Amino acid sequence: MADIKKYSAELDMFRQVFSTPRRRKLLRKLEYEIDLPTYSKNRILCFERRREIKANNEAFNHGVIDLFNEMSSWETQCMDLTLTASSPMDRHRRSSELGCGLSDKRWSFEDNYLTLENEVSLPQLPFVEGLTIANARRSLHPSAIGKIISSLPSLERLTMELNAPKAKRVEMQNEHRASLANALESTSLSNLRTLDIYIEQDIPYNHNFKNQHTDPQYPDGDVLNIAIRKLAEKTHLTTLNLTGWWLVSPALFNTDKTFPYLQKVQIQGALITYDGRWYYSGNPADVEASYDPIRYDDDDEDSSDSDSNSSFNSEFQDSLPEHREALLNGERPYHMWRTQPDLQMFDPLMKMMATAILRMPRLRTFSFSIGWNYMDENAVLFEYLKPGEKLEPFGYRPHELDMTRCYVTLMPEVRWEVPGDVATLWKEAVGDKGVIAVEPY
Repeated sequence: MADIKKYSAELDMFRQVFSTPRRRKLLRKLEYEIDLPTYSKNRILCFERRREIKANNEAFNHGVIDLFNEMSSWETQCMDLTLTASSPMDRHRRSSELGCGLSDKRWSFEDNYLTLENEVSLPQLPFVEGLTIANARRSLHPSAIGKIISSLPSLERLTMELNAPKAKRVEMQNEHRASLANALESTSLSNLRTLDIYIEQDIPYNHNFKNQHTDPQYPDGDVLNIAIRKLAEKTHLTTLNLTGWWLVSPALFNTDKTFPYLQKVQIQGALITYDGRWYYSGNPADVEASYDPIRYDDDDEDSSDSDSNSSFNSEFQDSLPEHREALLNGERPYHMWRTQPDLQMFDPLMKMMATAILRMPRLRTFSFSIGWNYMDENAVLFEYLKPGEKLEPFGYRPHELDMTRCYVTLMPEVRWEVPGDVATLWKEAVGDKGVIAVEPY
């Protein structure tokens, strides 16, 4: 009984099973999936309509409120909560005989997110010490996550797996980052020890693509990284993982304060910043732009308003204008000409990072990569390791394991010379007996 999974449709059963204090104290991990309205088998081929979106949000609001109200009287401790939402007709729950349909594109194509109404007030659950928001189901809006976080005043572990809006929705992207930053400023996170944020977002394959307005105050307008930096300064945060092609900027490290408790840091950096700048450069003429050889017959159809494409009970599949979407989101043409670090952008980031490491007195491991799993052959990988520490997947020379080390791994097609001021900071970080190595993969 220490770990269980329940759907919101089973709330009455959940209430009966955990009707006594003794049983409540046995529960350590609860995975709770909120049931959204079902839909017909014909609708698996169609985008969500406004009616469905509204009904989903109503069900989500009721599901969260009912769970929190039910548990508000509990007197227990040390529980982890995983919160998700889905419809019984979503692909992972329905019969495989019904086929894939549009799968998650049914709601993700138009960036539909589940929200909590502004007037919703959730009771406090002080016994919840861990919260996981998983992206394997429907996507939660960061503002909804913020409301949930604010009702968990004892959080020590926070894991969020999020889906960013598409690149063409600039205002929505910025609003999501601001909402997530606001969520991370909650006083409920004063006891936070571990923060894991994974954001699924596409980095343009068209390296001429520009969708954001350049921030004249760069990087001071990077509200999300600033919020995370303040968490690391003010709380007992020991572990920080920012993955999924994180839009890193110097704002994450730009401070005179220390990060007193950080021990493990992992950052999977994207090649772009929050305001659309690129960390890599090159010559566009060196790489030929290419398009998909096949054009999609239905791309000329207007799907900007899904409610107008078919009736609510339509049996006809909605078209996916994939070619047009690829153009609007910077995925086509395929023109990846930015192959080398832009020294005007990349070097200041690495210097700020090196300076920050010196302000992490308890640091054990620091891992940073840029371009990894996007342009693998052009990636730069950086590791800072205290004696005895090692990270996968790379091997280490046995005689160096008892030393403090700074390793830079340059993948086969990338070239980067470490600036002198950065090397000096690394030398200070590893000490006289430490090792600094810059090597090709």
